[in-house]
Amino acid sequence: MSDFILLTDSDDPAVRAAAGQLESWTVQQVDATQLPNAIDQSGVRALLLVTTDPTLLRTATERAHASGIPVVIGCVDDTARRRAVELRAEEWYRLPASPEEIAARIHSASNRSAAIGAAIIDRVERVEYEEMLHDAMTGLPTLPVMIERSRGLFKERGELVVLYLNFVRYSKIEEIYGWEKLDAVLETTSAAVREFLDDASTPGNSRLMVSFTNDDDFIFFHVPAAGVAAATDSEITDMVARLQRHVAGRIEAQHGDDIAALFDIYVGRSHVYYNPKVRLERLIYRGIREAAKAARSIEERDRARRVADLRASLRERGVYVDYHPIVVAETQEIYGYEALARGVMRSLRSPEVMFDVAAEADLVWELSRLCRSRAIEGMDTHLQPGELLFLNVDPHDFNDPAFNEHEVKHPDRVVIEITERTAIKDYPKFRERLRAFREAGFRFAVDDAGSGYAGLGSIANLEPDYIKLDISLINGIDTNFIKQNLVETMVKFANDHKAMVIAEGVERAEEFKAVKELGVHLVQGFFLHRPSHLPTPALTAARR
Repeated sequence: MSDFILLTDSDDPAVRAAAGQLESWTVQQVDATQLPNAIDQSGVRALLLVTTDPTLLRTATERAHASGIPVVIGCVDDTARRRAVELRAEEWYRLPASPEEIAARIHSASNRSAAIGAAIIDRVERVEYEEMLHDAMTGLPTLPVMIERSRGLFKERGELVVLYLNFVRYSKIEEIYGWEKLDAVLETTSAAVREFLDDASTPGNSRLMVSFTNDDDFIFFHVPAAGVAAATDSEITDMVARLQRHVAGRIEAQHGDDIAALFDIYVGRSHVYYNPKVRLERLIYRGIREAAKAARSIEERDRARRVADLRASLRERGVYVDYHPIVVAETQEIYGYEALARGVMRSLRSPEVMFDVAAEADLVWELSRLCRSRAIEGMDTHLQPGELLFLNVDPHDFNDPAFNEHEVKHPDRVVIEITERTAIKDYPKFRERLRAFREAGFRFAVDDAGSGYAGLGSIANLEPDYIKLDISLINGIDTNFIKQNLVETMVKFANDHKAMVIAEGVERAEEFKAVKELGVHLVQGFFLHRPSHLPTPALTAARR
């Protein structure tokens, strides 16, 4: 019998050793870019991938599955593991791995795909059924499972408390950092919630589930234990406060202050009583809708409170500024600082939250004026001579009569970052407005290039001196060829037009090395410096 071919992009000796442990298997190694075409050749019985390029990974996996070939993915980290799960690879393993483990994964993947005809249909249906029962990302059971598990307890006790946990602004995390970061935050969240509920001080006979698979809200069932009264409003309020502190602490420890500042939770409650005349499932679904509505009501009240907090902050000038260093990639000398406004009140600490509240209350101009004023006040005390201040300004701010080119004493030391929370609708008119600032000595940067409104149109129309690449483009760039090609193209464009590229969100040594090799001029990120009230004096880089 001819050998089975294990097609792979890995040059790991452990892979060849693993194939040697399997009867009648040989290894064929090809470059990752050639994998999709090589899959169609005769004799390929399994595909083993270690590439971290998400596009190549998806293309090769989909082509293999279309041909009935099982896929095994070697994962370097949790991000790669999540991709393997999302792509429905038959098996995955953590790199590095022993030949024995790799052989076992290949054998398992092959056995899973060995069934034919009705057996394949049955296996697919079982996989789909399993996905209906548990959320693959968090591992939590889904609503149908929990209804069945709670059915007997609910009937016996005659009552059920439903809590709807609405984790707000998680969509903002996804918008800023990308879906992979939000998936990681959700994994942390679900683990922290389960950890909290395992504590003896939480109510007995409780259940937890996701509201929908791959969603970011959770549902909590509480069936009081026999002889124990249902949790009171005050007890639930106390539990929610403790839960919030616990989850926020875990998120801050694993994902940092900026993401933790976006975390908040609203919990709605409903009390459901068993009625044998009404279908049990309908009783529970109605209770869930009531709890979700209560959570939204709490959120609305909290928004009103935040507006009041914002008005108080504007009156009391309750905003401070963190100065985040921007450094020269080649020398790591400090080139300038981006001014990051923070609310003094904890409820407004995150600038995203602060400006969202301002937009709801029609106070964006007032908040922008305060943030600019605070940033400019610190130029003389927090920046060394010759260092530049990068100041975030939304296009909407240029319509504010109070914002003009005379607002700053040293305009030649200020770079206005065009931060497009709102789209620029009339470029000719907007460029006329910028001309007065440019003639006064200001320079300009397009912020978050590659995200939202800040695309090639903005760069072409605004002719910036600096192009700031969005964090979603820099995250994982060391393993993503497409991102590397995009950044390389942007650097060439900037060089041709006498502009400079700034890579923001550099958090790892590998990312720093990658952007440096791609010719990026300036770098900003936690790998080099964290924001600080009092930045350490450093050598000032020579200006162009």
